[in-house]
This record gives sequence, C-alpha cells and structure tokens, in this order.
Amino acid sequence: MDEKAASGEAYPAGGAFSTDEIRLGGLRLRTTLGVYEAERLAPREVVADLRLAIDLRPAGRSDDLRDTMDYAALAERLRAIAEGARFRLLEALAEALAAEALADSRVRAVDLVLAKPGAVPGAEVSVRVRRRREG
Repeated sequence: MDEKAASGEAYPAGGAFSTDEIRLGGLRLRTTLGVYEAERLAPREVVADLRLAIDLRPAGRSDDLRDTMDYAALAERLRAIAEGARFRLLEALAEALAAEALADSRVRAVDLVLAKPGAVPGAEVSVRVRRRREG
C-alpha cells in the first residue's frame, strides 16, 4: 500500500477500522490476455499478489471464518474472473480483480500487483493498482 495507507492515515480514525491485512500472494491465474493476436490464441498464466486492508479483530476474537475474508473462496472467484476474461490489457484484468476483492464490504482497500511472465524478454512486467472503498 502507499505510504499514507501504511502509516494508517488512509483509514478512518477512532478505532472504526484497523490497518490489519490479509495477504494472498503468488496466486496463479489462467487467462486470455494481450494486445497482439498471437497473445490471444491460448490462455496464459498471470500471477497476482493481493493485500487486503481488513479489520481482523472480529475474527481474532471469535475464531470464526464468518468474521473474516475467506481467502480460499476469494482465490476461486478471482480464478473464475481470470478464466472468463478476454481483456487486451493487464490493467483491465487488474481492475476487475481489485473490484472483486472490494465486493466484500469488510475490505476497506486492496493493493494488487498483477504480473505477466514472459511478456517482455529479459524483463519482469507487472501492474499495480490500489483501490479504496469510497465513503
């Protein structure tokens, strides 16, 4: 997350929200993606790393999955989005994945890095989107 978010400034004051996080890293997704026709002939793998700003105190107190983000279920929803996608740009897929993470009202912000291995020979290519719940 950005420096403001890391310091806690991006979140409401007064204990309404903590700066706890759930991290989901190295999530391998299969998708059809690319600007060039040759890229769109077959699905390829992209790799997502997510950081979700979420108050973990309720789950910490209850020890109940219902009080937190079910990250296994989120991973499956993200896989389904990627598999069904036909985006040209990595940025568009990143936006769709970030929106899905924010669909859970407990998630206050998402920091998502989406990598496209092999996109540029000799280089690592990724995009990063940071989205906050409005209001």
